[in-house]
Amino acid sequence: MATLVAAAGLTLTGAPSAAAADRASFDLTVGATYFRGTIDFYNRSVSVDGVLRGLTTGCRRGAAWANDASGKVLDHRSTSLVCNGAVSRQIPLTADVPGGAAIVEVDLLDADGHIIAFCFAVRGDEYCE
Repeated sequence: MATLVAAAGLTLTGAPSAAAADRASFDLTVGATYFRGTIDFYNRSVSVDGVLRGLTTGCRRGAAWANDASGKVLDHRSTSLVCNGAVSRQIPLTADVPGGAAIVEVDLLDADGHIIAFCFAVRGDEYCE
């Protein structure tokens, strides 16, 4: 069945809406804490996958925003707070417009939700800057 579905070019429920069109990497580091990983742009979604490191002396949260080409926000989500070392985190974003998101912002937030580092990746970029 899976072979038939793949051969027909159909997408299974719960799967990304297309093969990854573009991938960018990000590295947001502040002192000994960081959020680093990759941003995968799909047809109508974005996946931000990375490792978030927080410490008891500096809890951290990761966040991401998906925007269309005009800058309109399509989705925004954040991770839970991390205070005890490095943990894997994924932020799935919806970008339900033709072609999906054009720009993604990734943020490293302090314990109070203030942005302490950020970067932007435009679809087609190799790095989030």
